[in-house]
Amino acid sequence: MKDLQNNFAMDIKYVGRKLIFLTLLIPFLLTSCDDQRVQVIEWVEYEPVYMSQEEFENAVDMEPARELEKPGKIYFYDQMLFVNEVNKGVHIIDNSDPSVPVNLGFINIPANKDIAVKGDLLYADSYSDLLVFDIGNIQQPELLSRVEGVFEEYVDFITFQRGFPYQSVDPSKGIVVDWKEVKMEEICEDNCSSFRPGNNRWVTFETSVATSFSDGGGASASGIGGSMARFAITGDYLYAVDYSNLHTFNISISEPVNENSIHIGWLIETVFPYKDHLYVGSANAMYIYDIGSDPSAPSELSTYSHFTACDPVVVSGDIAYVTLRDGERCPRGVNRLEVINVSDPVNPEKMADYEMINPHGLGIDGDYLFISEGDKGLKIMDAGNPTNIKQLRHIEDIRTFDVIPFNNVLMITGKSGIVQYDYSDINNLEHLSTIPIIND
Repeated sequence: MKDLQNNFAMDIKYVGRKLIFLTLLIPFLLTSCDDQRVQVIEWVEYEPVYMSQEEFENAVDMEPARELEKPGKIYFYDQMLFVNEVNKGVHIIDNSDPSVPVNLGFINIPANKDIAVKGDLLYADSYSDLLVFDIGNIQQPELLSRVEGVFEEYVDFITFQRGFPYQSVDPSKGIVVDWKEVKMEEICEDNCSSFRPGNNRWVTFETSVATSFSDGGGASASGIGGSMARFAITGDYLYAVDYSNLHTFNISISEPVNENSIHIGWLIETVFPYKDHLYVGSANAMYIYDIGSDPSAPSELSTYSHFTACDPVVVSGDIAYVTLRDGERCPRGVNRLEVINVSDPVNPEKMADYEMINPHGLGIDGDYLFISEGDKGLKIMDAGNPTNIKQLRHIEDIRTFDVIPFNNVLMITGKSGIVQYDYSDINNLEHLSTIPIIND
């Protein structure tokens, strides 16, 4: 009996010690759980940069040459390179000797993204306005006219492909001319795994250019633009797309007249002119418009649908080449090159497709197809047989977004700056020059 009592007493002491231990441990356990539930979440978002209407209109001016920071669209005309500095303006570069390009000056244009040239006139957007400059004296461009409020206003695609939340726009503060990166933080409690920073609005930042010959056979009086361009000139007309519309401007006189605007759809990205047609790229389709019958009123011929993806297009002969890529803006997209027979523009038909890494802009010269692979470099393809395109070379040590091949000079733009090659010997490219990006 005494043994039983002793054992019982020992059990009570053991249980008591366990209870004391657990009592001391519980606060630590609870503290640990709280520490896991309370987190400081940090992220980056974009804040709008405002300018008053008066400042906005008076800011346009010719300035000394400046270095590239965020190059966007590129346009080649009469041995000159016009390079968009995203949301800032246009660099003017003498490219008569591609091995020694000379930066001549900078036109300050707030909220500028697109450019095109015909003769002595440079066309540039500025927020929702279209500006026209006389560049007869390339050292002293003169603003001739401003057509106000012609483009749809929306949160735009600004610089190299990334996704970030953006802050709300307050129209009472003025015109949004740019977006600046700001670091944010917020304390999160409880279920932080489902936390979404900011206000769940996201903007994708991206630019690129490629190559279009507006007469279908070489450089014209309107120069060479790109497959990622939103401006295209054919004859006496400037065609421009915004988020959902195709605008037609008569540019036979110095002040453009907006003769027609067509609602196309959503997420319209690019316009490419080729002979009597416009090829309009959107996030989920390529639209073909006839401009031969009546250039002032493009008429839709067909729609070629594809996966939702970011998609520039170039055309040569009866073949259209479209690159599709995924990304923040196109998260369910694909990465490939599609080859489309457009000999009958009413019934475009896919001929073949080729897997790519992350294709961006592209350009074609004869049988050679040049494809930007973003941070993965540049691919040179033999497209002599569109149904059996073969890779000739992959340059991996540059970061690219688009290309302009012309007269055996390959002009490349991207995060590596403006890089130029001589491709007269396609098997032995010669590096000519690089205009670097500062602070890259």
